[in-house]
Amino acid sequence: MTNEERSNGSWSGQLGFLLAAAGSSIGLGNIWRFPYMTGMNGGGAFVLIYLLVVLLIGVPLMMAEIALGRAAGSNPVKAFSRMAPAKSSRTAALSGLILGGGILLLIFNNPAGAVILFLLAVLFATLGWKTVGLFCGIVPVILLSYYGVIGGWTLIYIFDSIRGANGFTTIEGAEKVMGPILHATEGRGPAVVAAQLIFMALCLGISISGVRKGVERWCKMLMPLLFLLMCVLIVRGLTLPGAEKGLRFFLQPDFSKLSTGTVIAAVGQALFTLSLGMGIMLTYGCYLDRSANIAKAAVGVIALDTFAAVMAGVAIFPAVFAMGFSESGGPDLTFKVLPAAFNLVPGGLGILWNVIFFLILMIAAVTSAVSLLEPPVSILEGECGMSRRNAVVLVTLVCSVLGIFCALSMADWNQLPGAGKLIKSIWYGTAPGSFFETLDGFCCNWILPLLGLVTALYTGWVWGSRYALMELREGGKGALDNNIWLIISGFDAEDGGMDRRYLFTPGILWGAALRWIVPILLLLAFFNCIGLIRF
Repeated sequence: MTNEERSNGSWSGQLGFLLAAAGSSIGLGNIWRFPYMTGMNGGGAFVLIYLLVVLLIGVPLMMAEIALGRAAGSNPVKAFSRMAPAKSSRTAALSGLILGGGILLLIFNNPAGAVILFLLAVLFATLGWKTVGLFCGIVPVILLSYYGVIGGWTLIYIFDSIRGANGFTTIEGAEKVMGPILHATEGRGPAVVAAQLIFMALCLGISISGVRKGVERWCKMLMPLLFLLMCVLIVRGLTLPGAEKGLRFFLQPDFSKLSTGTVIAAVGQALFTLSLGMGIMLTYGCYLDRSANIAKAAVGVIALDTFAAVMAGVAIFPAVFAMGFSESGGPDLTFKVLPAAFNLVPGGLGILWNVIFFLILMIAAVTSAVSLLEPPVSILEGECGMSRRNAVVLVTLVCSVLGIFCALSMADWNQLPGAGKLIKSIWYGTAPGSFFETLDGFCCNWILPLLGLVTALYTGWVWGSRYALMELREGGKGALDNNIWLIISGFDAEDGGMDRRYLFTPGILWGAALRWIVPILLLLAFFNCIGLIRF
């Protein structure tokens, strides 16, 4: 992407970027995925680990992705070869390490993981760093294929709530309504598929208008509405009898429930909800003006995202305990709990509350889904010379077709028995619970940590943290070079003759975290996930 292309498709300013990036991060990952992942991983202990992961990995990695994107001014494929040679001795060494990891996985009877690492080794040996950019285009397509199904559920629930079909107030009633949608059975299969396709068409309509007129305009309208409706939901959840038990579960850590799985889940959730390791922030960064403060924007996006996740937990878990639902209910937890709680509102206002809540979910789903379209669309534009319109249509079509398989096998493999048998033969010898779980686990626990790891290594060691920091300084107004203790105390570096060149600065901390802390933590998480080591 040339400078002229960037000027024709850019954000109107830092606020536009902030809201669009926040729209990408604040989505179903916060309101739908975060609550059920918290419930399945012990409540407050998971939340605490998640917050630590956001601080230690999320902040430095988001700054790195945005800086890399703005410096390269191009799509992910070009970005990973423009700032350093695409192929070198380092890529050859990395290819050898990945190949060795694949051999170890084969020895330890993990054929699926071995095949994935062998493929990565071949691609790195052939394409070099462009491989990372290529996966930044593939992963969003996989994510959006099942993300669109959840978005379709929100449309079904909005329609069913309006016509009074979601009037359940018990666990049994919730299962009766959600079961056919989740399993696409009892005549609900066509509706689930149709809703997913409608949702994808809605995303196509927004994305096809471009960065400023499409993505930014809609995020500016929808994000404030999202937070307003979330506040309404919190008030409702906290007024339910027994709400304090839900708050205690969500906010009070029980360290006896901590496990390695909790940490791995927290890493995957943080990368998923912050849109890291999938090329979105890198792509958004290439549209960012050089006068914008990257560090401030990154911290702002993460703060909004984390705040939204906490708001979702405060809204949902009081209702979970008040209604007697299981906190570890899984992916359909949100779709069962809150409708039941809203239907107990006196005066027949349950319909209104349900419509409001699922409107929130739809808004969150749309803003995130649109962002998932950007990396593959930008790659098709830059590498294949396609127009934006054709690129958006093609990516949406691929996601929609793959999403049909997700919709028909969201809970189990009954409607796709051949696919279940194939997955069973290559994935640890046993089929995961569903096609959804296969894609979600593959992306969040495997690919996102791996891409985040490689992005940190590339920015910190190949491009170089020194040059990356120079990019961050543009628009930063010297904030990254001020001593941390001086910032806290309110002094300036000149006070008392202090020389800030020799003081502890945020820029130094960021460089150290990017080169050492982020890679080590992500590498340990990835090794544990694929079974090379166990903690």
